[in-house]
Amino acid sequence: MTTETRKMILVTVLCGLGYMMYSVDRMTVSSAVGLISADFGLGRGEAGILLSSFFFGFILFLFVSGIIADKLSGKPVLILGLVMFSLATVFTGLAGSLTSLIFYRVLTGIGEGIFWPAASLEVANVTTEKQRTTVMSLYWMGYPIGGFLGTWMGAMLGPVFGWRVVFYVAGAMGLVVALLYALLVKNERKPADLRQTPTEKIPVSSLFRRWPVMLMALYYFVLLAGWWIVLLWAPSYLMQVKNLSMGVAGTIASLLGLTGALGGFLLGRYCDKGDFARRRAILMGITLVSGAVMAAMTLPLSTPLIIVLVLILGFLGYPITPLVLSFTAELVPPALRGSAIGLVMNMGMAAGGISPIVAGYFAQHYTLHPVWLVAAAVILLSSLILLGVKKAPAPQADPAGQPLPPAGQMLKP
Repeated sequence: MTTETRKMILVTVLCGLGYMMYSVDRMTVSSAVGLISADFGLGRGEAGILLSSFFFGFILFLFVSGIIADKLSGKPVLILGLVMFSLATVFTGLAGSLTSLIFYRVLTGIGEGIFWPAASLEVANVTTEKQRTTVMSLYWMGYPIGGFLGTWMGAMLGPVFGWRVVFYVAGAMGLVVALLYALLVKNERKPADLRQTPTEKIPVSSLFRRWPVMLMALYYFVLLAGWWIVLLWAPSYLMQVKNLSMGVAGTIASLLGLTGALGGFLLGRYCDKGDFARRRAILMGITLVSGAVMAAMTLPLSTPLIIVLVLILGFLGYPITPLVLSFTAELVPPALRGSAIGLVMNMGMAAGGISPIVAGYFAQHYTLHPVWLVAAAVILLSSLILLGVKKAPAPQADPAGQPLPPAGQMLKP
């Protein structure tokens, strides 16, 4: 095994573990929101604000973190974000009032907003284009696995030991991962596809003139406006609309993460075997099917059928994010990778700061049933945006031997 391969494995595993701790934290809030609401006397509207409070800090730093990681290095930015996030997770379990709880959730979001683009850049920089989607999916598997653990622990262990304990454990494990990354990962090597080409100095402002990146950001925003309702309100939906107990609803919702991890790896491998047009078609297809499956869950179904639909929804829906991260890294020069990833993430997470609050408001005044249907329609609509996302051809040299910018990659001024 080469040194480069060992580093790729190490970076992927540690970044995936950091991502898993973040997911454990956030999905615990979702599955235990009933217990937390009982402790603090929250209505559904206030519970929606609590679920969204993480994103208020998260969306402020995603793009900024990507820019800083491009300018400096992904490693120190990643470690800073992971330490901040982990400490705030511990303090979430110590919160004594709704105000302090929301404050710590915002701090948790800030830490994760710093960590995520830097970690994604680190993974992108130790992979080549032909392996990036697969490796990005392996790194991202920490998210659905953490989602499974967080959802299950919040629903099953929370009623027995209390919801606070899970936050202590997740925060402590996050600090351990940050320490391991600081000690074990060295940043002496250049990204895989920068080793034979000079580093480009490209202004960040040029990112906003790259039409494919802007469309990818718009797609991710519209998609997650619907998908966050699935992630954050699935246990509540299963309890309130399908009349399942908290334990059963939490266990079923946790299956999203298990099949999502498997789907991420298999779809990532399949995408890497084709060109960009094929990968885009796959992304459009799984987006459409995810929206259709989500809509089908509103039908009067037996519990076994609900479980089957949840398994399918997780298998197809969860892998969308690593595909988006990989595609975004492919649409820009390496010097803009962190910034582009941060921008697209920022747009998607902005939806996470809006849709849970809107869903909570309408759930309080009506029911989650129409909210779920609208979210499914939004997911279906997002797939149409991908029709305009096309990868520019490779740069060609002019008569003087200087490389020309890829045709069609930049917007007209």
